[in-house]
Amino acid sequence: MDYLVVTEKPSVAIKIKNIIGISNIVALKGHFLELDFSNEYNAWRKVNPKDLFKAPIVWKIRDKETYYLLENKIKNSNSTIVIATDNDPEGELIGYEVLLTSKNLRGNIDFRRMRFNSVTSSEIINSWKKLEYDLKWNWVWKALFRHKFDLITGAAYTRLLTLSGKFNSKLVSWGSCQAPTLWFVYKRELEIRNFKPEKYWIISAIVNINGEKLKLSTDTIKDKSKALEIYSTIKNFKYLIVKKFELTEEIIHKPLPTDTDSMLQEVSKIFDISGAKIMKIAEELYANGFISYPRTETNMWIGIDHKEILKILSKTPLSKYIDMKNYSPVSGKKNDGAHPPIHPTEYYYSNDIKGKIWEYIARRYLANILGKDAKLNKWKIITDIEGIILSATGKYFIDKGFFNIFPYFEPKKLLYVPQLYPGYKLSVTDIKIEEKETKPPSRLTESELLKLLEENSIGTDATRADYPNLIVDRGYSFKKGKKFYLSEIGEQLINLLSSVDNRLVTPETRRYIEKLMNDVESNVLNIDEALSQGLKIYEELYEKLLEKLKLSN
Repeated sequence: MDYLVVTEKPSVAIKIKNIIGISNIVALKGHFLELDFSNEYNAWRKVNPKDLFKAPIVWKIRDKETYYLLENKIKNSNSTIVIATDNDPEGELIGYEVLLTSKNLRGNIDFRRMRFNSVTSSEIINSWKKLEYDLKWNWVWKALFRHKFDLITGAAYTRLLTLSGKFNSKLVSWGSCQAPTLWFVYKRELEIRNFKPEKYWIISAIVNINGEKLKLSTDTIKDKSKALEIYSTIKNFKYLIVKKFELTEEIIHKPLPTDTDSMLQEVSKIFDISGAKIMKIAEELYANGFISYPRTETNMWIGIDHKEILKILSKTPLSKYIDMKNYSPVSGKKNDGAHPPIHPTEYYYSNDIKGKIWEYIARRYLANILGKDAKLNKWKIITDIEGIILSATGKYFIDKGFFNIFPYFEPKKLLYVPQLYPGYKLSVTDIKIEEKETKPPSRLTESELLKLLEENSIGTDATRADYPNLIVDRGYSFKKGKKFYLSEIGEQLINLLSSVDNRLVTPETRRYIEKLMNDVESNVLNIDEALSQGLKIYEELYEKLLEKLKLSN
């Protein structure tokens, strides 16, 4: 049979061409069509933004070069089209764009769907042998719902805000995901501004245990005169008497299989790079065959040949951790039904940032497959002399376990303390009184912001990484070092929107939209029913915002 293969990325096209030996292939660069309003609705000053809630939506060419390349291929052959786009809702929607283009040119066509989660030779060959005869239409409708909803609400609110005159004629972009992302930064900013520091005092003593210096302290004391009184009582003590010694075992479980959110949050923290950049690098590693598909909500192992992966890793510098006979993978409870957890598929040997991210993925995989839970002893010393309590806590490793393989978050500043018994005397080398002040919460890092987005169901594994960058690009926030700061226009925007209705900025409303999206995927609602329900809420909020803008003008 004569085939025309259409891939989502050029690098994937090269892989399929080399593995399958097929030359009739077109490489897209993501979406080559896009949804937009019909032309008469794109004149901002001639169209009431509210009319966009009911305006006709049409497909338009987004990438003309790619579109005409595909059009030429389809026109000049009767080949069966093989859609080899990414195996997720966005990839399915791109496949739908290929079908729309094909049907416009040739009418009803014969097509197949090729599904794979990595571009290794074995998976590509296996996928080619198991070509499917249809798209997953629930994925198409889910992605189409998101594109339509975001287009309508984003355009209506953006035009209303921009044309309102409140922002000095600047373009004021609004989106139902970027608004709560900005709100998290705004909320933390207010917590910092409203924080009122309080002074407190601590009495501390330095003792010697087996040649190691250890600091024991009182609880915080808010009354200065009481603190001075205690200090006066104990400042000349030469020893502290152990009242109690507690020792408990702590288990740190080895990491679960790697999903997108855990990768973004951890890599952002380790290497101080944005979620958007992490995803770009991970996509490149995937497209060139070094890791499995990096957009996944799954942390459960299903149908993965660990022996094959371990064989690959046994030929790398990580081979010292590998035991082919004794491995014990653990799984989480999440399965998106589309992709396995992220795992290495080939050795990436460079020491650049790609190599560092690949090594993180490989080490996390090995920690899960071959690592053991880490064990620590947590100790607490409580001393009592003349009714004054000073204490200290700490921990030390019994068994490092998986941290030998995956060292990135290994606990630091550990201290071994031997078993101590009541009545034991600890020699004091210094006693002092310290005046301290409560500190405000710190500004959000990228890792913390991504975690908040995940916890509040803002976006999906496919989109979440973009929002922190987006609020910076829009000028609503800026970064100093690792921290997000609120800009003047960002604060002005949140203040305006929240004064109308908190649902315009807090996560709850967008979380409901994500639920509608999932209802479309699970066939609880069709796309029109879901859009009607979602748009109804935002149209009501639009009316409230419009009224506020009229009154303030």
